[in-house]
Amino acid sequence: MTIRTPAHRLLFQARLRLAGLSLLVMGALLYGAGFAMGRLLLQSQESAIRRELQALAGTLHDSLKPVLPQRARPTSALVAVLPGLCIAGEPCKAPDSLVERHVISATDPDRYKLRVLDQSGALIASSPGTPEAVSPAADQGWQLTQEAFGQRWLTYSIHLHHSNGSGEPVWGFLQISRSLNDLDREAQQVLWLGHGVFLSALLAIGAASWWLAGLAIAPLLEAYQRQEQFSADVAHELRTPLANLLALVEAERPTRSMVAEQPSIQSWDRVLVQGRRLQNLIGDLLVLASLERPCEREPATVCDLAEITADVMEDFSETAAAAQVSLIHTSWMSSAKVLGAETELSRLVINLLSNAMQHSPAGGAIDVSLKHQGRHFQLSITDNGPGIAEEMQGRIFDRFTRLDPSRSRLQGGSGLGLAIAQAIAVRHRAAIQVHSRTGCGSCFSLEIPAAEPPH
Repeated sequence: MTIRTPAHRLLFQARLRLAGLSLLVMGALLYGAGFAMGRLLLQSQESAIRRELQALAGTLHDSLKPVLPQRARPTSALVAVLPGLCIAGEPCKAPDSLVERHVISATDPDRYKLRVLDQSGALIASSPGTPEAVSPAADQGWQLTQEAFGQRWLTYSIHLHHSNGSGEPVWGFLQISRSLNDLDREAQQVLWLGHGVFLSALLAIGAASWWLAGLAIAPLLEAYQRQEQFSADVAHELRTPLANLLALVEAERPTRSMVAEQPSIQSWDRVLVQGRRLQNLIGDLLVLASLERPCEREPATVCDLAEITADVMEDFSETAAAAQVSLIHTSWMSSAKVLGAETELSRLVINLLSNAMQHSPAGGAIDVSLKHQGRHFQLSITDNGPGIAEEMQGRIFDRFTRLDPSRSRLQGGSGLGLAIAQAIAVRHRAAIQVHSRTGCGSCFSLEIPAAEPPH
């Protein structure tokens, strides 16, 4: 979609908002679904680890139960059952490699840590390199611990019973800890992979949303283009018969010497005034229609904005004198080279100056200044009229917008002057800004890029 006019910009912004909203909603749904699936996957892995620890703890309990002494104390019987254990207070010997290959996997120091505690929580035996014992809970339960370097362990504690005596009294505690390194690595992989897939999907969703938004906006754009074409066709068809009608009225209009009745002459004069006003309106519509068609654009050349503005001010000198308005310039440049169409830039300055003239009271002044700011020239036209309310400043460049309809009609305004100025500014990659307060006048500033010097 090519941005050419304010209406095209509004359609572009509508398409952008529609595509952005669709992307936001679809992205949020996709991210939420991916996050939920990742959490379910990790929770299922954690549940499998918990079941594994429970099964392993039950197996170890059944293996240790027959060999436990009457009192909870360090004993070599524990090492006989689990060769990988180290008795508390004794040197820890490395198990035979043959035994290590066939020993139960619970003694694997990289994945599991075992601890045998008495009822007070004192350590009786543990696997090599086991961290400090986790305080046993009153009943069997789960505890999550983290070492100083970040490794996490999931610990499961159960009561140990011995078969001596009646009622199988509690002998101590068995703690088995499982490293969560594998789970954490898998979580990181799921996180990075999920975000990578999400970003790729987001790009695809963004492209699809932009395409679908274009399909949704296409009927509006087509309707707007038909309206533009209709306005141009109607204005063009009305121009010739209206010109002929005005010529006939001027030819048939009696002079004051020929007609004795004054009301008759005034009626003819009103017909001419309204006809010329309608002729100006049709001319403005045709200009606006031509500005909105890039194919009808004049070739861009290097123009002197200072010279164009000076010529317009000279043409307005008589009108300003009749309206008792002074044209002054407090800041001026002798030359301001810009790239554009001279006739269009002249029309832009004329419309801005005409707007200032319409709203300047008798005895007022219009200040026209031209400055160089970086890579731009700034043309400012300041009047001391009634000013523009803040809520109206965003609408003054719309078609047929009049702050004071009765005043504009009396002065022949069509309500298209600022819309034409804005369209010309857009074609020249320029911008018009308005600064005004009610009762303090208005300042219209045109910022237009300076022409690049030849290399």
